[in-house]
Amino acid sequence: MTVDLAKYDASRTALGYLYQCRYALLLALQALTDSPQIRVSIEKFDDIAFDEGDDPLSVIQTKHHLTKPGNLTNASVDLWKTLDIWMELVEQNPDSPFLTRFVIVTTGAAPDGHAAAFLRARDRHETQADGILLKTAKESINEDNAAAYARYSKLPEPLRLALLKSAYVLDSSPNVLDVRDEIAHELRHSVPRHQVNILVERLEGWWFATVIRSLCEGRRSIPVTAIETRLDELREGFRRDALPVDYADRTPPAAVVAELDGRTFVRQLRCVSVSERRVEFAIRDFYRASEQRSKWARQELLVDGEIEQYERRLKEAWEPRHAAMLDSVPGGADATTKAVAGEQIFRWAETEASFPLRTVDERFLTHGSFHILANQKAIGWHPEFQRLVAETGDDSKPKGKS
Repeated sequence: MTVDLAKYDASRTALGYLYQCRYALLLALQALTDSPQIRVSIEKFDDIAFDEGDDPLSVIQTKHHLTKPGNLTNASVDLWKTLDIWMELVEQNPDSPFLTRFVIVTTGAAPDGHAAAFLRARDRHETQADGILLKTAKESINEDNAAAYARYSKLPEPLRLALLKSAYVLDSSPNVLDVRDEIAHELRHSVPRHQVNILVERLEGWWFATVIRSLCEGRRSIPVTAIETRLDELREGFRRDALPVDYADRTPPAAVVAELDGRTFVRQLRCVSVSERRVEFAIRDFYRASEQRSKWARQELLVDGEIEQYERRLKEAWEPRHAAMLDSVPGGADATTKAVAGEQIFRWAETEASFPLRTVDERFLTHGSFHILANQKAIGWHPEFQRLVAETGDDSKPKGKS
């Protein structure tokens, strides 16, 4: 039996919500210069809205079509669904057209001569649009629009015209992919050109989390200045001498923990009888340091040879301590004595060692990088670690090598 998954496909709906959130970010960035006092909301007054208090300054309907054109013809479902929502607002508060701007943003086009075309920002003609809409409401047989047709026909002419005078159609707008390019354009002067896409990625990650939180907290509005504050924080992280930190609080997935448990750096720890709890911490730090270093390398944030120099500092700090430990372990010492001596060296790396990389002074980076070196067998803890791991195999080309 084959299940037709297409009928359960929610990708278009998901894209619509992502478009809504992404477009809200674009509009908020554009508002920062002239209207820093306003707030933006999602699904509060409308798909997107801007307000300064209890009443919205503008309400925005977004209509996204990635593969189909979705043009705003006179009988367009997108157009009439939007008008129906706006008419309900006008019925509830007849003053709303004088207080609020009504906007429809669509990836579709408003064909010349159709009502929506007369509601663009330029070459507007609200009276002509009204006549076309009334004619459509009377003659169209589109059942999807029947309720909106009836509501528009019953709305008094002064309210219809007031609504249309405050209504704006932004057709042929960028789709969900192109909006990201528009956001990048807005941010083009915030960081060096090669870092703009990274900045967009980080800003959007914060923005989507902020939108989710606002929806969970009763669809509260978000000050656009919060975006400016976050941008300032992100820009600081892109200073020439700074490296952004992404993995300080990341927890490795269970499958990754299981895979790392067999690596050489873990075997080294077990050679010196480290407890399983401390092994868990080591796996976590190895994961965080590996992923962070890999991301820095992918984003080309590292200077040539920088990681190699950093690892050399770690190794040179380890070398005299390990050599001193070898001097202190008597010849013919038993396995327990050797394990205890090795554990003391690891304890130093685990609890005392601190080696910043540029401005990054994070525990996970120092300790995780020690484990990366141990995974390479470049360093170790046990007095005879080279012999003990000689047969473990090359199971770990470390991540983040530049």
